[in-house]
Amino acid sequence: MVEFVRFLKNSYNSLTESGQFLMLFMVSLLLLWLIKEFEKKEFRQFATIMLLLLLCPVSVKLLLLYQTQFYGYENLWALLPMTAVLACAAVTAVSKISVRYAAERSRRKKTVSGKRERVYEILAVAALVLLLFLCGTLTPVKAMTEQDFDGDKLPEEVAEVFALLEISEEEGVFLLAPDEVAAWARIYSGRILLPYGRNLWEPKLWAYTYDVYMGDMEELHNWVNGTLATGSEGEEALREEEMLLSYCASAGYDYLVFLAERDSGENLRSAMENQSEYLYFAKTDKYVIYRLS
Repeated sequence: MVEFVRFLKNSYNSLTESGQFLMLFMVSLLLLWLIKEFEKKEFRQFATIMLLLLLCPVSVKLLLLYQTQFYGYENLWALLPMTAVLACAAVTAVSKISVRYAAERSRRKKTVSGKRERVYEILAVAALVLLLFLCGTLTPVKAMTEQDFDGDKLPEEVAEVFALLEISEEEGVFLLAPDEVAAWARIYSGRILLPYGRNLWEPKLWAYTYDVYMGDMEELHNWVNGTLATGSEGEEALREEEMLLSYCASAGYDYLVFLAERDSGENLRSAMENQSEYLYFAKTDKYVIYRLS
């Protein structure tokens, strides 16, 4: 049951990580619903066709081959219906605009007023295209600073953490750590493996790509950084900590690194005491390190 809830949560997160396309999807549904000439039965027909495509093993296999291999089966449920509705709404809106102004022009001669309506039509279509582009992951680029280019000097507190790790020359070591540590891991040693890349917490690095991290990676990242907002308290919050620790152990993360303030939290401390997968390994002035037993 817990795994099923996590699956639903991750599917929802993958759909709403940015929120822009979800909002455009809702606007498209509203547009199609309010158009009087649009047959409401088309919604039911569309839903039925999508359901059959997403349940039939043959069509699912073909759709999985068609989409980018980075995505999984749950993305078909999230993105495929959304794409079709967005396309339908966009075509319907452009058609309505074109028919409206074509009718107006047919009743008038080529006057200044008619030319003005033609300009309005072009502007309306351009606005729809602009709206679609603005629903992407366009983000302002931060100005590069001198610190960004100074990649050879590891912060002292981060270097202390790496010096304590027992890194295998053959297999390397799998590390889960806060951003300020993970950002320097690959610079320190190519044998330090990470569950996700720097582009997870720096969106500008993947702003123009299709590939995004799934919800479980976002959750793991926020958890190790102490920014996971669950709204849970008491025993429920403790169970979530324990579940994430079990996930890390099953994924084979050799070391977990937490800020000292994060490690002193009641829920994380209790979860560490209740499990046997990770043992206390070392501590620096700023960080606490646990090792997979």
